Amino acid sequence: MKRLLSIPFFVLSLSVAPAQEVAWLPSPDAKTLAMGGVAMTALSGSHPIYSNPAMAAFSLMPSQVSSSYYGQGKSNYYAVTGYWRFDNFNLTQIGWRQFFREHGGNDMAVDLGYSRRIGDRWAVGGVTRYMHFKRSEGSGDALAVDLSVGWMKPLSSVGDFSTLRVGAKLGNLGGYFHKSDYSLPINLTAGVALDTFLSDAHELTVGADFGYYFSPSPVRGCQVAVGAEYNLMQLVQFRAGYHYGERRDYYPSYASVGAGLRILHLRLDFAYLFAQKNTLLRNTYSISFGLDF
Repeated sequence: MKRLLSIPFFVLSLSVAPAQEVAWLPSPDAKTLAMGGVAMTALSGSHPIYSNPAMAAFSLMPSQVSSSYYGQGKSNYYAVTGYWRFDNFNLTQIGWRQFFREHGGNDMAVDLGYSRRIGDRWAVGGVTRYMHFKRSEGSGDALAVDLSVGWMKPLSSVGDFSTLRVGAKLGNLGGYFHKSDYSLPINLTAGVALDTFLSDAHELTVGADFGYYFSPSPVRGCQVAVGAEYNLMQLVQFRAGYHYGERRDYYPSYASVGAGLRILHLRLDFAYLFAQKNTLLRNTYSISFGLDF
């Protein structure tokens, strides 16, 4: 009950041998998690700064405040984010997240982002991140940058109000202030999604992401996410997806389900992950809550 009343969030930190530990901080949004981790093209989610910051420029909402909680065993993760639009083309984003580890120690990150819409179809985004990691054997501080791009186009030939979206992000470009035994996982992820209205009350979204981790070598490999969302009258959403991770010890494969509720400016999303036994994501869940202004 205590977890359900806490400020919601999702971030996952993966640890390998102490000499080569990797800090991995994916999107905490319960909407994207429920769709198998499809994050590069997400709209109306809770944390665009952690998925694809450029896509926030296509949002119709002037501002947004969101929080999430992620529960995995005895570990607890929290996040709070928001964005504010200056005009029809420019917006700024901010985020805070903290992970309390099951066996002690905690990780904290603060993100600042900027997104700009270029014409009707293109948008770009950038995020600067400060991270602090504390362990029993020591601590470290790091800076990183994410660069993202988004593109969307109405498809009148497919159906009324159908839209194709494409997004990509190059993440975790940076390093630690001083010599450290920890590493930042540099990665490139790209995705595509299609929205289409089956009727005035029924909308279907399908999407896929492909990502590759370049370094460090212990986690080098690819991830693939596929997911779908059914939206009833823009009020209730049902989601499902599958995420394939090439490295079971670092980013496991999992199936996911979830649901969402939209009432006026209120957003509430839930996701549950089904992962293989003895993997980090076994029986985990995420709750996201937000307000659109």
